[in-house]
Amino acid sequence: MPKDTLQHEGCRTLAATLVVLIMAICVTNTPAAEPQPDIVFIIVDDLNDWLGCLQGHSDAKSPNIDALASSGMLFPQAYCNAPQCRPSRTSLNHGIYPFRTGTYFNARFQGEEDVTTPSMQQFFQDHGYRVASGGKVHHGGPGNRGDSLLRRPRDPKPPAGEDKFGGGKPPSDGYALDAVDEQMSDYKVAQWAVQQWNRKSKQPLFMSVGFFRPHRPLQVPAEYFEQFPIDTIQRPLEPTTNDWDDMPAFAKRLARSHAHKALHSRKTGEGTTQTGLSDHEHIVASQEWDSTIQAYQASVAFVDRQIGRFLDALDKNPRGRETIVMLVSDHGWHLGEKKHWCKGALWEQTTRIPFMVRAANVKPGSVCMQPVSLIDVYPTLVDLAGLPIPDHLDGKSIKPQLADPNEKRSPAISSYGAGNTAIRTQRWRYIRYEDGSEELYDHASDPHEWKNLANSPDHLSIKRELAGWIPEQQHSGLKVQSWFDKHQQ
Repeated sequence: MPKDTLQHEGCRTLAATLVVLIMAICVTNTPAAEPQPDIVFIIVDDLNDWLGCLQGHSDAKSPNIDALASSGMLFPQAYCNAPQCRPSRTSLNHGIYPFRTGTYFNARFQGEEDVTTPSMQQFFQDHGYRVASGGKVHHGGPGNRGDSLLRRPRDPKPPAGEDKFGGGKPPSDGYALDAVDEQMSDYKVAQWAVQQWNRKSKQPLFMSVGFFRPHRPLQVPAEYFEQFPIDTIQRPLEPTTNDWDDMPAFAKRLARSHAHKALHSRKTGEGTTQTGLSDHEHIVASQEWDSTIQAYQASVAFVDRQIGRFLDALDKNPRGRETIVMLVSDHGWHLGEKKHWCKGALWEQTTRIPFMVRAANVKPGSVCMQPVSLIDVYPTLVDLAGLPIPDHLDGKSIKPQLADPNEKRSPAISSYGAGNTAIRTQRWRYIRYEDGSEELYDHASDPHEWKNLANSPDHLSIKRELAGWIPEQQHSGLKVQSWFDKHQQ
């Protein structure tokens, strides 16, 4: 072989050896990929801001939820995207706004589109996670995707003849049950969740756990009622003038409505019957305001304890992975504010929800005042798991805010029927109804939304700016006004 060829072959051999050595050094010095985190998503039913951490009511007793909030980041300005269970949970679990599908109400109406995009549970299962979903996560159950599914167990009931619960009745259905926690469905959901958490596996774990209380009926063991003596109950603050004086007619009709339920009748002591009563009118006339608040607060205290049982188990991860915990509610709840009860409206108390996240790199006790909403849950959990966020999701991950709480976000959007939309920024709430009427509230000076500024000439520019966030093309669907006209003459 010629001399120059030998030299050339020697260079090639030396180069190949150097490449192998460099690759070996790189592999040796490259840290092993971090295992994907375990994710625990907790959703509570009909829970408003009556928690210690949100200061919604001075008598709130929620030590376990408060402890979770203080161990991570709390989002005090978090909102649902629809103020009823089915549309809220459909939107949350599939990551699609209600105004894109027409899923606006618990009842299904003609014109809705079936959501065909994968749910959170399906997404994580498709990406190698073991999925456990239990309790009320989707509307009515845990969903149909997961390696372990638990439907919500039944609760004990009051004695025959003493149960005042009915879906169409006023929400004054509180009852102190002669029962213990172990008999209640939320206790059983918590125990199932603990068992799933403690099960070892090589796969990362995604859990979605739904707790039912304080959803109606407001019936929990008597010991929780005893924590709120009836003579100590404090009602929500009311303005000195009629709160309805500056509200548009559409809003007043909405305030009298209870989520598309018929109005009530009541037998009086004189043997006559009062008809056409709203929830608020019925509860006030029956002198049941204080007892209903007591039952709601008892239900919150009860579910807080059950959530605490599960949170205690999360202190130790049996799979040796990082644990991410998120807790939210599906929507808020009125207890007489604006003379309204329950859900089915677009004001602060109906749409505001608890929203908190605990993760390894989140500073304990941190607070982010930027607006977030349930549409952001899906992309956030995907982002925190280190997975690619699907393009079809409408929300935005809050991972930037977990690193920097001052990072700006766009407003939260809530819908209640076609053409009824609320826009919530850090300072303002703007509502436009299907008939074109409006409400505008400045939370810097009016946190209870008592003064409607929509007709003020001084606020035309901010109103125009907020209206720009209303989606131009909203899915057609039932108009709330048409339901009023048919059912509430």
